[in-house]
Amino acid sequence: MRIMLLVLSIIMTVGLGQENDPRDPRAIIEKVRIYRLTKELDLTTEEAVKLFPKLSELQKIEREFRNQQLEIIEDLKKQVGGNAPDVDIIKSLTKYEGIFRERLERQLSKMGEIRKMLTPSQQARYIIFQDEFEREIREMIKEVKKLRPR
Repeated sequence: MRIMLLVLSIIMTVGLGQENDPRDPRAIIEKVRIYRLTKELDLTTEEAVKLFPKLSELQKIEREFRNQQLEIIEDLKKQVGGNAPDVDIIKSLTKYEGIFRERLERQLSKMGEIRKMLTPSQQARYIIFQDEFEREIREMIKEVKKLRPR
């Protein structure tokens, strides 16, 4: 019961689900991830309230990068398909390198903040959890795709 109350308070604090349909699979997956991570790291309420906004910021960094990345890739497709001059392609490639570098720097900074909040054991369990959870999600997606009629 304590864990459920903790997870609900975190969800309200972080604001997850505010902009998403509660039936959205991504929102459901995120709620499951928060619940399981809270249990895995054995977080107190105070720790969770501090940690989960940082994790949300990490996800935001990744989303922003993906959006910018898609724009640049579309530009590159047009440039390559339209035989654009090399100078234009180089500009797009340089822009891509810049957003990639910025994402990496922002992620490293945020990870540093997160590491300061967790014990070494919690840090290790977090990394292991992330890897295993992402693998589970990928496997679930594969299974759903197999079940879908073509």
